[in-house]
This record gives sequence, C-alpha cells and structure tokens, in this order.
Amino acid sequence: MMVKQERNKTSIIFAGFNRFTDVLAGITSVAIFIVVVWQVFGRLLGVPAPWTEEVTRFIFIWMVFLGVGLGFRKAESARVTILLEYGPKFLRKGAIWLYSLASIGFFLFMIVYGVELMSQQINTHEKSAALLLPMWLIGLSIPASAVIGIVNIIQSLLYNREIIGKG
Repeated sequence: MMVKQERNKTSIIFAGFNRFTDVLAGITSVAIFIVVVWQVFGRLLGVPAPWTEEVTRFIFIWMVFLGVGLGFRKAESARVTILLEYGPKFLRKGAIWLYSLASIGFFLFMIVYGVELMSQQINTHEKSAALLLPMWLIGLSIPASAVIGIVNIIQSLLYNREIIGKG
C-alpha cells in the first residue's frame, strides 16, 4: 500500500514536470513562429528588423536543447535497437542499464560544461550583438536540457519499461 502511494506521488511529480517542459517546448515553438513571421513581413514591407535573426537563432538553440532532453521521456532517442532485437535476453536486459547509464553520464557532462560555459559568460559579461541580452540565458539551455534528460530517463525506467527494452 505504501509503495503504491509513493508511486502515485512520483507520478504526480513527473506529470507536473512533463507539463512544465511541454509548456516550455510549446512556448519556443510559438515564439519562433511569431518571430519568423515578423521577419518575413518586415522584409516584404521594406522594414526589416535585424533583431529577429538573433532572436530566431536563440529560440532555435533553446528548442533543440529542449528536444534533446524531452526525447528521453519515452525512450524516443536514437538507439541501436536492431542489436537488442536479435541479441540474447541477458544482453537486452543489460543494454537497458548500459543505455541509461551512458545517457545519464552524457547529461552529467553537459551539466558540468554547461554550467562552466554559463559562468564564463557571466564573468565576462558576454552580451548578444543586436539585443544585448546576457548570453548566459542562451547557455542555460545546455544544463537545463541535461537536467530534463536525466529526469526523463528516470521516468522512462520507472514507467516505460516495455518501450526501452523487451527484456
């Protein structure tokens, strides 16, 4: 009974986390659409806005890194599934953990070097060219996506065992 209550609490936490990351992904999608449409119409009307290129690039960076982390929610990232499909059963079971640990290791690497990049950007007061935005806001996408990825790997291991490996 206690295990079921704990599992319900974790599923509520994961549901809230998923909702939050989905909203972030939706915001980046809508924002890039609006900015690109603004850019196109501005050029058609002969009043191009130079800031739109920079904003599009920054939103795209955030969108890509969010996608990296979100792809692990249901084990939808690229894997060598053909080897697992025809391999022995013990290989399939072990591959799940190898895949998960290697992915978490990569995300930890992203956190460490993403934070290092951000601190460098903060210390040098690096700003974007057109809007003079602090560049650490863009650098934040790296460790943020890594945290999202780690949480989603854990979520996959807990709730999507049938997807990540038929062991």
